[in-house]
Amino acid sequence: MGNLRQAPLVSAFTWALAVVGLAIPGFAQERPEGIEWDARLFNPNPMPDDVILPMPCGGGIVFRRVLTPNTDGVIGDIPVILGQQGSDQPFLDGLRRSYVSGAFPAEDGSTRGLFYMAKYELTEAQYSVLTAETPDACPTRIGRRQAIPMTGISKTRFDALAERYTLWLMEHAIEHLPMAGDTVGYLRLPTEEEWEFAARGGLAVSEAEFRAPRHPIAEGADFNEYIASGGSDSAGGELGLIGTLKPNPLGLHDMLGNAWEIVGTPFALVRHGRLHGQAGGIVRRGGGVNWPLAEITSAQRFEMAPYNLRRMDVQTDRFTGGRFVISAISITSEAQNRELIEELDRMARPDPTLPTAGSEEEVRDLLASLRENALTEQDRARLEIIRDTLDAATAERNQQRDEALRMILNSTVLLCNQAVQRYLTARFAALSVFADLDDLEDEARSLGDDAFLAEVLNLRLQAEERLARLEQNLRGDVREYADLVEGMAARYTPDNIRRQAEHISSGRGEADQRRAACYNIMRTHLESRIAAGSTDLALLQSDFQSIARALTSDD
Repeated sequence: MGNLRQAPLVSAFTWALAVVGLAIPGFAQERPEGIEWDARLFNPNPMPDDVILPMPCGGGIVFRRVLTPNTDGVIGDIPVILGQQGSDQPFLDGLRRSYVSGAFPAEDGSTRGLFYMAKYELTEAQYSVLTAETPDACPTRIGRRQAIPMTGISKTRFDALAERYTLWLMEHAIEHLPMAGDTVGYLRLPTEEEWEFAARGGLAVSEAEFRAPRHPIAEGADFNEYIASGGSDSAGGELGLIGTLKPNPLGLHDMLGNAWEIVGTPFALVRHGRLHGQAGGIVRRGGGVNWPLAEITSAQRFEMAPYNLRRMDVQTDRFTGGRFVISAISITSEAQNRELIEELDRMARPDPTLPTAGSEEEVRDLLASLRENALTEQDRARLEIIRDTLDAATAERNQQRDEALRMILNSTVLLCNQAVQRYLTARFAALSVFADLDDLEDEARSLGDDAFLAEVLNLRLQAEERLARLEQNLRGDVREYADLVEGMAARYTPDNIRRQAEHISSGRGEADQRRAACYNIMRTHLESRIAAGSTDLALLQSDFQSIARALTSDD
């Protein structure tokens, strides 16, 4: 299947960044039995939740979980806005609405989905073992220089490699492949939606950060620490070793920069918020070491012809490689057929909180009766079209309702967060600022320094005024928070509130302790409001204060 090309030397800049030290100190990487390679060849920066699969010839490849939680069970997905606002080439990377969902359940056994994205680009070393004709023909020398992206191969070759590797895993290590229902996962190239969702940081970033041209980076950091580009202060046209630069928020390396990456979805033009209907050539994403840093973004996409008419051969590019995902088929069991029908029917049901819900149910029942008693197949077909159109409109309206509810839930958590911060500030003032002022006042009185005393008393007055404004704002936050709780309880069903609340908490890791506490207390407040029929403002403020005190004691 082809010879390995000569690996270029890594630039001095890339080697310098290699010593940044991204590995977790003291973390012992667990690996499946049979992997004999040095970790630097396939996972130079191990993380505790890496997913490692064995490869032929003692090799290994690493994947990261990409969560796509949803509230619609077996038929759920996540709506995402891809592309970039104000693009110079809107037909390439203009804004468009799309959807993404993973095939595999979360580890807690829920229906929330995830898929697995390769942590690094496929390397020359990994390519060499996937193309070995037999185990006896394994490469005898695999060194660090081969831990660079494998480029110069076609999309059809990537597809063949994914097939060959999947079959090898099924024969030699099927227990390491994730299960989706009754079926086992398989490898393929990512779709455009999967690739861009993961490149932007998925649910590990906020919505505003997701919409930015690039994923967020650490405060004070530079994008040259994350992206190997064509600049003289970066890679300068030379492919770098995997794991040399820092990862994105999902723990994925070189989604932007190093090698361009081929994806599995055929190219399509962007037409005002959606993709055009014509399927074109091959899509490559992410920019590379031959591209200026300023032009490398998560939205950037280009079409590549599948065949080179000059060479009369498949099209390849010496700066373009790729990475695999682990996916699964959509219908994974006989029981899922029934679940899909039930879930689709639920999604198309009128919202019971709407005054028109009863009338809409009557219309659905009437259409069903008319269809059953229709005299001709043509009449039945027309009635089915009417019913399907109504169902689609209802499902879309319910989707918009769910999105609005998630925005309100997020706003409620943010208000709690703000109220807790105000209380922390007030608590600091009470415990620290006024204690200092007490000491200064005692000192001024003991010295008999009236001027100094007047200055201290004036500072105390200013501090008291600021504290009073702070407490007034805190009470305002509590009232606004209570209004949101009341509005949700009045306008949405308890089941929908619960499902959307679970959605907004899923997948973000809750690294912010205060936000996690606010999310948990918000759910308690909603449940109490639904049960009691009213909201206790004093209890809300007491709960915010309890969160603040707990955070202070942790510090």
